[in-house]
Amino acid sequence: METLLRDIRYAFAMMRRNKGFTAAGLLTLGLGIGATTAVFSVVYGVLLRPLPYPTADRLVRLSEEHPGAVSPLRVPMLSNLTYHAWSEGPRTIDAFAAYSSQQITIALPDGPARVVAAAVTPSLFPMVGATPALGRFFQPDEGAEGNDGVLVLSDRGWRERFSADPAVVGRGVIVDGRPYVVVGVARPGFDFPDHRTLAWTPMAVRRPAPDAVAGGRGLMGVVNALARLRPGATPAQAGAEGTAAARTTIRPMAANLLFGVGGPPVVHVRGMVDEMTASIRPALLVLAAGVACVLLIACANVANLFLARGVARQRELTVRAAIGASASRIARQLVTESLVLSLAGGALGLGLAWALVRFAQTSAARDFPRLDAIALDGPVLAFTAATSLFTALAAGLAPALRGSRFNLAESLHGGDGASAGGFRGLRARRLRDGLLAAEAAFAVLLLVAATLLARSFVRLTHVDAGYTAEHVMTALVYVPGYDAAQTNTPEGNAKAEHIAALVSTLLDRSRATPGVTAAGAGNMMPLDGATSIAGFPAPWTAPGAAPVSARALRYTVTPGYAEALDLRLRRGRLFTEADITSGTRAWIVNEEFARLYLPPDPVNYRFEQKTDNGPVANEVVGVVGNVLKDGNDRKPQPEVYLLTRDRGRLSGRFEIVLRGAGSAAALAPGIRGLLRELEPAAAVETVALSQRVAASVDQPRFATTVLATFALLALALASIGLYGVLSYNVSQRRRELGVRAALGAAKGDLVRLVVREGLGATTIGLAAGLVAAAGLTRLMQSVLFGVGPLDLIAFAAAPALLIPVAVVACLIPARRAARTNPLEALRSE
Repeated sequence: METLLRDIRYAFAMMRRNKGFTAAGLLTLGLGIGATTAVFSVVYGVLLRPLPYPTADRLVRLSEEHPGAVSPLRVPMLSNLTYHAWSEGPRTIDAFAAYSSQQITIALPDGPARVVAAAVTPSLFPMVGATPALGRFFQPDEGAEGNDGVLVLSDRGWRERFSADPAVVGRGVIVDGRPYVVVGVARPGFDFPDHRTLAWTPMAVRRPAPDAVAGGRGLMGVVNALARLRPGATPAQAGAEGTAAARTTIRPMAANLLFGVGGPPVVHVRGMVDEMTASIRPALLVLAAGVACVLLIACANVANLFLARGVARQRELTVRAAIGASASRIARQLVTESLVLSLAGGALGLGLAWALVRFAQTSAARDFPRLDAIALDGPVLAFTAATSLFTALAAGLAPALRGSRFNLAESLHGGDGASAGGFRGLRARRLRDGLLAAEAAFAVLLLVAATLLARSFVRLTHVDAGYTAEHVMTALVYVPGYDAAQTNTPEGNAKAEHIAALVSTLLDRSRATPGVTAAGAGNMMPLDGATSIAGFPAPWTAPGAAPVSARALRYTVTPGYAEALDLRLRRGRLFTEADITSGTRAWIVNEEFARLYLPPDPVNYRFEQKTDNGPVANEVVGVVGNVLKDGNDRKPQPEVYLLTRDRGRLSGRFEIVLRGAGSAAALAPGIRGLLRELEPAAAVETVALSQRVAASVDQPRFATTVLATFALLALALASIGLYGVLSYNVSQRRRELGVRAALGAAKGDLVRLVVREGLGATTIGLAAGLVAAAGLTRLMQSVLFGVGPLDLIAFAAAPALLIPVAVVACLIPARRAARTNPLEALRSE
């Protein structure tokens, strides 16, 4: 122990004596370890950290699909048919639960508030082991319709919306126009399904009537389904059991609308964490691989610094060996110096990691999963310590081995060639060149990957999504007390008429507002989270083909909606006010619908549809471009646009879209003021459509930004390493360069000599990096959009960036070498 302490004290003394070397090493290791720790904290928190529930390893997500079909569902879900068929007598599952994320309007003293909530089956709370802080959770019978007027608040919702008043339990509140009673408050930290959830309402998974299902008219829906595996059961066993249960059900026509036309249903059972993080997992793994490259470059950089400094320490180490120090003793001293430097770099890296994690939590996408689980806690600190030890070995082992292997007699006599060994030998020089080549290879690999992601992101953001988001303000309006199920009742019809009159007034007054160039309303809008799917007999069948059923996203809109979104009119015309009262229903369809279900010349095509009130005449008046409603990376879906007329009316949730001549934000106060005046009880959320578009690409933007930062950091570290090693080599080769100059070498010859030495190692690393990238970038296929993993531009960009930087890094010490005065160099020796 005394020897170790002596080595540590000597290491600190050497660090104080060589302040430039220490600063370069600490900066390099701090950047490498800090970036690695930050990425590991994200990967661990998002992908690896166990959920904060008892038996979390047995909690799974359930979903189903029709293999080979294209489903319009945005996330994997389970049908209510499979849910009930499976829960009748499961052998692998001991508890089922379901939930649905939603937003609710709570009437508060300072006005209606729209909050994020979740409807959950009463079985969910006990399944995840949650207990209330105040009051109780839902009773088993409170999921039934008519008995569901109870509310549970999250701890944050209780504090933010009800000022942490314990008397709120048992108090009545108005939620979506209906009376509810607050029955409980959850404990701090429980925020299922995510941290935005402020309240829970009860739900039941509907059971369709057997006779309706047998007739193909069954009410089919989808839910987010959870389950807890029985001890010893595996997800594969549960998936097989669920698939068998799904195939015992009679699938109504709605099954094809929700899951698409494909093979028999297949149920998937996945761990909750795996399912929650499926969308971000590939990008995080790419970032983890990228930061590993940065760390290896940092290790190679510091190792080269040690090797370069070792040239100056050769005489010191020789003297130590001459007075009795063994090779292992010298190696241990050098490794200790590397360890001290690495631990100090790790301490600096922790500070950098803390700042990077805070930045990631504030800049990541709003829907980034498990963002609150990211923390610099025990496992992350242990990883940092392990990383510091790894860097100590990776950066110090090779220099230690070289520093303990030298020819004592040659070194004492000033040997400077291969015979001296140690830091001055030919093998040491090859090792330095090899480390420089490795740095260049890793930098090239990162540059190629970052360029691929950048090109993918550019392609994604430049897709024509079928609308123009600039200068558009959207307003999501929620009118409480409207129940869509009551539409055909006298009360429901009266409320529908009220909504229609409200929408008409809002649009008329909005169009009269200065700066508004177009206004419309609809049941859906791009990137809004709402989806309405319709199924009906295809309007047209090709000659000789069998009739098929059409499936389409159904927009219920007003005139002006298409103009406000700037939908791309391909053929025909858009809706007019005259279409509302026309005896023929006007249809606008997108190109995908026209391709699948209409004749080659679809405009003015007329067809009839059977309804409960008899046949209705329809006419296709226009064809618009495909709208990528749920994101630019989605495939086009068939879409139909119908006017708000007859029974196709807007509900208590509708959207106003305004296009302005200037800033979209300037339109928000006007529409909010109008709504407060016309419908004070309604809640409204205004957001510029361009903000929605930007938010939809937050995750690829985040991944691209981080990996590009790593690539630039790698490029900087590689160039600094190249510059540092060449500069040190030039300083140690003054005598040789002086002799060359004395023998007639021109300045240009000396410059070319040093540049050739640096670029030789860089070129080898460049070639190795390109070869490695050709094989490894194939693993990035799942995170790329519109770009192949062997994209020529990406592979050309890496050398185009690296070579000029390497040339600059070589020229500075090369010019210093060219200025060597032969007489001074020889005299100093």
